[in-house]
Amino acid sequence: MKRTIMAVMKKLFFYTGIYAVIRMLKPNNRVAILRYHAVVEQADNFYTTGSIALSPSEFEEHVSYFASKYNIISLDEAIDAIQQKKSLPKNSVVFTFDDGYADNLPAARVLQKYKGNGTFFITTEPIGRESRLWLAEVTYLFLKATQSEFTLTVNGESKTMPLKDHRTRWTAIREVVRTIKSNNRTTRDDILKQVNDQLATEAHLQAIDNLVLTWDQVREMHKMGMVIAAHTLSHLNLPNAEPDDAFKEIKGSKDKLEKEVGISIRHFSYPNSGPYAYFNEQIRQFVVDAGFDSSCTSNEGFAGPGSDLFALERVRTVPSLQETVHGMEWDRIFS
Repeated sequence: MKRTIMAVMKKLFFYTGIYAVIRMLKPNNRVAILRYHAVVEQADNFYTTGSIALSPSEFEEHVSYFASKYNIISLDEAIDAIQQKKSLPKNSVVFTFDDGYADNLPAARVLQKYKGNGTFFITTEPIGRESRLWLAEVTYLFLKATQSEFTLTVNGESKTMPLKDHRTRWTAIREVVRTIKSNNRTTRDDILKQVNDQLATEAHLQAIDNLVLTWDQVREMHKMGMVIAAHTLSHLNLPNAEPDDAFKEIKGSKDKLEKEVGISIRHFSYPNSGPYAYFNEQIRQFVVDAGFDSSCTSNEGFAGPGSDLFALERVRTVPSLQETVHGMEWDRIFS
């Protein structure tokens, strides 16, 4: 009952603008680094889980709200302020996107429309069509498959999964993703080969390639004022990789972006968050050694002077704005 009452109150405060009034009277001196992935209509989403996607209209609602009630700043501005021990702008937010989906370009145009900007963490190999963004690849192939089952073999042990309906397909996706994220590159690549051999058609693979940005689009976003940042070469789970392989994924993505876009790449985001070990002290140090100024996690929280610049907190923005950003605001103000 208490949780229900709190949820209702949060929504009431959001839709009536009370949060904005409170923040005028009691400004937040830390920054909310907002974490997005895909911006796509639910009916068209065959490549991400709904937990990291929202519709274009929902995204524009977010941007419109923050543009009118808060200060949208760039990640560059936020990191500069923290590094230089300067005060952050009051009630500031930073928009960030992970992975490099093609739908991020329309999202960047929405940010530009409201005179805002965002930071886009790019997985570089899929952008150059050197490999596919494996999370999108797995999701798309299972949801689009005409086969009625899939057999996964790992370390000599096989498991056959039914693909009878939406529920069983998502069960299979979760199992395959969990196995990939819990293992090294060799296992990942072997599983992806199994998925392709059993489920893929040429039409599927072409469609998957088109799910991510191109280099020309990345350069266009930079010219629009967006901050381009790194998210590894191939979205490998870094703690499970061999150390040399992990460092190559981190440093290689920085080098590739700098070569293709012609700018200095300052920021990094650790891939494969969720209920998995996706970064640790060694991986953090690799990011430092690669020459980045900051790196973002999926740890919930507001960033500020006390934050570790290489383990920055972010704020989840899906499924609902008022349950995430303002839910945290509520806790900070009233708890």
